[in-house]
Amino acid sequence: MKKTQIIYAFLYLCNLNALSQDVNISSRQLPTVRFETRTVLRGSDTSSFKPTPSDDSERIKHEYKIEKDSVFFVLKADQIENGVHKNSEAILEGTTRIIDLDAIVNKQKVYKGTEIFFEMIPDISDPTKMILFSFSPSFESYKYLICSDNKQIKYKKFEVVDPSKHNQIPLLLCYADDTQNQTEKLLEKYVKNNLISITSKEEIQEKIIKYIEKGMFVYYNLSDE
Repeated sequence: MKKTQIIYAFLYLCNLNALSQDVNISSRQLPTVRFETRTVLRGSDTSSFKPTPSDDSERIKHEYKIEKDSVFFVLKADQIENGVHKNSEAILEGTTRIIDLDAIVNKQKVYKGTEIFFEMIPDISDPTKMILFSFSPSFESYKYLICSDNKQIKYKKFEVVDPSKHNQIPLLLCYADDTQNQTEKLLEKYVKNNLISITSKEEIQEKIIKYIEKGMFVYYNLSDE
């Protein structure tokens, strides 16, 4: 009986050691920027654990009245890694369309006369961790951007554009910058009145996104499907 107990104890300790090694390896491989999304419906029973923005965080409001008979409104926050959009993707069953699961903050079909209204609050009270709050009358969303201690998170808003003339309406660029402010210096030539003046999808990708090491690009689309 004692021999059996000793063997079980030995195997248990071996498993603990292996598990400990796995945990250590995983912790070393953690990315410097992490993305996590929490979305809840207004009025749901989750107020006890919901985060709240700091009092000094900027509140950015957006509204637009739909002129077409109906459109799909999709609010997205793309993860940027080494100049590339990095999101989990899924192909819709029976179609060739690809949906960025991690990127979507909200998606809904809206009809003519509807006024789209939502508010975004990038909370960087802790410069190594941003919580991007998104609020509307129908949803709340919280997206986290976390970087290493030797970097800090910053953000820039884009100039306001006419949604009827753009397929992609840029709202916010969040990025992890180093102590030398290398990313901010890169953006300087495209910033006027503290707003990024480049607004076309192609130019944003070619002149800005491709140089972002870690970050988040927030925008929305209005499409027929």
